[in-house]
Amino acid sequence: MPKVTIDGRPVEVEAETTILEAARALGIDIPTLCYHPAVEPAGNCRLCTVEVLRGGRSRLVTACNYPIREEGLEVRTDSERVLRTRRLVIELLLARSPEAEVLREYARRFGVAEPRFRTETTDDCILCGLCVRVCSELIGAHAISFVGRGVDRQVETAFRKESEECTGCGACAAVCPTGAITVEDIEEVRRLERWHTTVELACCPACGERFAPARQVASIAEKDVPVEDWLYLCPQCRRRLLGKNLTWAKVGKV
Repeated sequence: MPKVTIDGRPVEVEAETTILEAARALGIDIPTLCYHPAVEPAGNCRLCTVEVLRGGRSRLVTACNYPIREEGLEVRTDSERVLRTRRLVIELLLARSPEAEVLREYARRFGVAEPRFRTETTDDCILCGLCVRVCSELIGAHAISFVGRGVDRQVETAFRKESEECTGCGACAAVCPTGAITVEDIEEVRRLERWHTTVELACCPACGERFAPARQVASIAEKDVPVEDWLYLCPQCRRRLLGKNLTWAKVGKV
C-alpha cells in the first residue's frame, strides 16, 4: 500500500484511493461541491484543488479524482497557492450564482468579499454535473445532460422539452449543492420545473394517498430484480403492513 503525506501527516492507503478519501480518513477537510460518494468523481467544480509535490516539482490537481498509486506523494491542502486558487474558483462561481447560499458560505470561509467578475445573466446552477451523473449512473434514466458550449452551456432535457425518460424521482434535486433544482408535489402530480416535466403521482391502493411518481414505481417494477407487493403502498401503509406482518390481501390490494 502506498504511503502519502498530507499536510505533513503520513498515511498508508490502498492503491487507487483518491487524495480526497485519504484526507478525509485523516480528518482533513477539503471543500467540495460536485463530489458525491455514490457516483464517479469528475472534478468539475475545481473547489477541491490541492497541491501535489513530487521530485521537487509541484502542480495543482483535483483531490476528488486524483488516485494515489505511488510512494512518496506529498499533498498540501491549504498552501497559499491552493487557497488563492480556491478563492478564484469561488469568485467565478459567485459571479454566476450570487444567490447560492453554499457559495456565500464558502466566500465567508475563504475571505471572498465580492467577485470581481460580472455576467449578464445569473443562475443557481453552477454546472457541476452532479445531477447528470446521478440521473445516468444511479437512476439509469439519462433524462438530462449538458447542452451548448462556453457561456451557453446548460444542463437540460433533450430539446429543452418535457422528458419522457424522467421518472420524477427527485434524485437530481437531492444532490444539487445549490438548490437549483426544485421538486413540487401539487395534488395528483409532481412538477420538476427546471426539466419542463410533470409526472403523475401513484395512488396507494390501501389508503388512496398519492405518494410517489407513477413512472418511478413502474421503473422499479420493470427492473430485473425481485419486487415485493408492498412497493405499491405508501410509506405509512408499508410500515403498517411490515410492522404487523400482514399479508398483501389483508391490506386491500385493488
